Amino acid sequence: MKKNLLRHLSVLACITAVAVAVTACGGSTPSNGGIPTQEQLSAAQDALGDKISSLSFSVDGVIYQFPMYVSDMTDNGWAFDSSTKSSLKTIEADTLVAPAVSMRKKATDGYAATSCSVQPINKSASEISLENARIYKITFSKSNGTTLILPSGITWDSTFEEVKEVCKPEAAFDQDGIKYMKIKGEDSAYSITINFDATQNTITSVEYQGRL
Repeated sequence: MKKNLLRHLSVLACITAVAVAVTACGGSTPSNGGIPTQEQLSAAQDALGDKISSLSFSVDGVIYQFPMYVSDMTDNGWAFDSSTKSSLKTIEADTLVAPAVSMRKKATDGYAATSCSVQPINKSASEISLENARIYKITFSKSNGTTLILPSGITWDSTFEEVKEVCKPEAAFDQDGIKYMKIKGEDSAYSITINFDATQNTITSVEYQGRL
């Protein structure tokens, strides 16, 4: 049954990924392109501090703390699309990592929607609802327009060199057009990976992830 669930989730992931791509092509990302105002940046910096290893972050003005649950997202206005909600109501017991599915949230400007990708996990011995599942990985991408702020005032406009200087990552890779860095959390069971555009040298996506 678990194999059937994972196969079904894979189909859902493909469908939602296509839906997100269509939405982005339609120009429905927020008008600010995910870049915070100085006021938003100052407010977030006060709350986040300067330790990237804390794994805290600000999304569209809300402070989150990884590790986290799906309910942390839904409680703050994020939702799954109708096909996911009707087809994926529960996560079976001992499901290590389910395929990624998209969550969306109405943007603060009222005319668009931002999105992120989450991978739920259920290590318990019993089936749980999707909303009660823990998140193994959550990914934010600049292309989806989410206003993301990390500790030390890191935003989508931050460069590889700037982030490397303030984060002191365990691993920083810059070769053959691929740029990323990985930082362990204060609890080493969790980490953050920051990916960069090789040409523009700025952040393209940020992934928070647990360890199986």
